[in-house]
Amino acid sequence: MIRTVSLWVARASGMLAALAALLTPLTMLQAQVTGHAGGEVRLSSDLAIRQVVAGFSDGWNRHDAAAMCASLSDDVQWTNWRGEVLHTHQQVQDAHAMLFAGLYKNTHRTDEVKSVTYLQPDLASVDDYWTMTGAKARDGSDWPYRAGYVTFLMERRGNRWVIIVSHTADFNAKTPGQ
Repeated sequence: MIRTVSLWVARASGMLAALAALLTPLTMLQAQVTGHAGGEVRLSSDLAIRQVVAGFSDGWNRHDAAAMCASLSDDVQWTNWRGEVLHTHQQVQDAHAMLFAGLYKNTHRTDEVKSVTYLQPDLASVDDYWTMTGAKARDGSDWPYRAGYVTFLMERRGNRWVIIVSHTADFNAKTPGQ
C-alpha cells in the first residue's frame, strides 16, 4: 500500500512538473502583452500599432503620400535618413509626394516591426526594420537596395495610434548630395 501511494505521488509530481513546463511560456507571453499597473492587455494596442506601420508601408508601395502619411499627427517631428527635420504632417506628405514623382517612383518597401515598448499606456516606441528596392540616387543612378531602421514614437489619441516622432537611419546611406 505504501509503495502504491509513493508510486502515485511520484507520477503526480511528474505530471505537475510537465504541466508547469507547459504553462511557463504562456505565463511569460501573458506578461509581455499586459501592462504594468492594472494588467491592461496590450495585445490590441500592439495590433493597432502594427497596422499603422503596415498602412504606412502600403501607402509607400502605392506611391500615395497621403495614404502613407494617414497616421502621422499634424504636429509630427520627422527626421529623415539625411538628418533633415520636417515639423508637420503636410511637410512630410509634400516631401514624399515629390519623392514618389521622382527618385522613389519605382520603389518597393518592406517593414518589419522588431519591438514595441510602452513608455506609458498611451505612448509607445516602435523599432521598425525596413528595406527598399528600386530607388534612384539624386544623381539619377540606380540605388537598387537600401535597408535601415526607423524609430517611431506613437501616441494613442482618442481611438487611434498616430506617429508623433520619426527618426530614420539608412544602413547604406550615401554622402549628402548624392
